[in-house]
Amino acid sequence: MIKTAAVLVALLLSAPGDWARVGPKGAWVATLGGTSLDGKLYTIESTGALYSTDPATGTWKLVGKPEFGNTRWMIGVAGALYSIENDGSMYRIDPNNGSWKPIGEKGAWKGTIAITELDGKIYTVETSGMLFVTEPSNGAWKKIGKPEFGNTAVLRGLNGMLYSIEKDGSLFAIDPKTGTWSQKGKKGEWGPTIAIAALNGKLYTVETSGKLYVTEPTTGAWKSIGKPEFGTTKRMFGVGKKLYTIENDGSLYAVQTE
Repeated sequence: MIKTAAVLVALLLSAPGDWARVGPKGAWVATLGGTSLDGKLYTIESTGALYSTDPATGTWKLVGKPEFGNTRWMIGVAGALYSIENDGSMYRIDPNNGSWKPIGEKGAWKGTIAITELDGKIYTVETSGMLFVTEPSNGAWKKIGKPEFGNTAVLRGLNGMLYSIEKDGSLFAIDPKTGTWSQKGKKGEWGPTIAIAALNGKLYTVETSGKLYVTEPTTGAWKSIGKPEFGTTKRMFGVGKKLYTIENDGSLYAVQTE
């Protein structure tokens, strides 16, 4: 009896750090960005095409028309996809058919340098250093705290808090209501990070050394997982309860975390 792709992958993942390719080799080579939503991986390619992938099997399908080539950021929130275009405008995208419509004021997110989702809201940091929260249903936004986040490299929402890695590699926890922030771990410890994902209450990062790390965000305590073989990881996603990477050659991998 022929086993399904999902079963074959599961058989190859037995220990933390083990990984196995999902789907055809190189199928995601044209990917410009992506996000997860409701257990699926959504990616945009250089052609402007939006794809939905079942990460358990690697099967994908085209969603809507190839008209997303100007997308700069994309995130999944409360059953819908949201994009910020190169001109700074935000759009809500139906993940079922790819139809999209503008949300909020045109160009309002022009200065966005980092974005994440937390508890049904969209959080962004702008070049001014200001942190904003946006209501995705109507695009209404407001400032949070002081304009002191200009050195943010990446932003992730996790366990009711925001977490940033600064350009100097330091990890900070940010209160999403007040904007107050505090450093976790030692200064610069996450400097070599090349990919990051939030999953199951933890932060997962890949460094230039090829090592995969899991971090307890409340304390900044971290440990390496598996072998240092992730040096070609280009993007990393938490989808459902599993970790997935897209490598430089465009191949999709499932990674065992526990």
